[in-house]
Amino acid sequence: MRLTPDESARDTEHFEMRSITTGHIQKRFVEALDDLVAQVKADRSILAAILCGSLSHDVVWDKSDIDLALVTIDDKKVEPASLSLYARGVNVHAFLMPRAEFRKTVEGAVRNSFTHSLLAKGSLLYTHDETIAQLCACLHGIGERDRQVALLAAATHALVPVYKAHKWFATRADLDYTALWILYAANSLARTEVIAAGLLADREVLPQAMGLNPAFFKTVYTDLLNMKKTRANVQGALDAIDAYLAERAATLFHPVLDYLREAGEARSCSEIEAWFKRHLDVGGVTTACEYLADRGLIGKVSTPVRITKKSNVSVEELAFVHLGEAPNEI
Repeated sequence: MRLTPDESARDTEHFEMRSITTGHIQKRFVEALDDLVAQVKADRSILAAILCGSLSHDVVWDKSDIDLALVTIDDKKVEPASLSLYARGVNVHAFLMPRAEFRKTVEGAVRNSFTHSLLAKGSLLYTHDETIAQLCACLHGIGERDRQVALLAAATHALVPVYKAHKWFATRADLDYTALWILYAANSLARTEVIAAGLLADREVLPQAMGLNPAFFKTVYTDLLNMKKTRANVQGALDAIDAYLAERAATLFHPVLDYLREAGEARSCSEIEAWFKRHLDVGGVTTACEYLADRGLIGKVSTPVRITKKSNVSVEELAFVHLGEAPNEI
């Protein structure tokens, strides 16, 4: 549709006014941050300040706040905490991390976790400790193991809403509720797309993924938002998701396949969940195992278990086992 000269002029004027307003807000936030950091810098218990969130890498608006990570000295009297500060009329969300905790977070956190992404996209404002600057520089590296774990977590998180979508489509033919579950899954699928590309997945992960795989995310995201829902396009979205996961299953769920291969025998769901939570901080892996078993990539069996420590009978617990050679990875 072609705009009239008057409409075009009004749009241009509106855009210019919005740009001026945004610039004014940005300036107000920067000035508030500068004032606060000047005060904090004189605090001997604060070793460094890291600006996170929208002000560090995006555009703020009137309802934004400032996210600020403050690295503190290592002292029993200084514990991790979260504070709501107020600087020149601007809300500041400050979270305190003792130096040892910060080091542990940087060196031990799974890359592409929320904390890692928040810090990695931040800006170091100042530091009194050069080792903190070195740690900040390390935040941008993503190792292969970290990538595998992050992919597993994202893909596993996507499976539950995908199953729900299939259920509501098959049992109720409820197109609206099916589409809602697909949209829930879309965010986790976007994380897999971004992480697989070696990028940092942040809160705006869907726009990131749209740039990487526009055809797929048009089908499972924007079309479901903007078009009338029909059996054909909802079924098409489900089929696209099923194909997406199937094509990448060996890569997305590689740690599970690896774990069962190394185990060499059946492992119960309790054992699997405990191992992945303890070693990789990933939960819900039973769902991933069910998916892999449905696709014939692992076997579904059972092992005896006593329900309580005082039980005098055994029942069967769901378990999974590797079937042989690993499938070729994509």
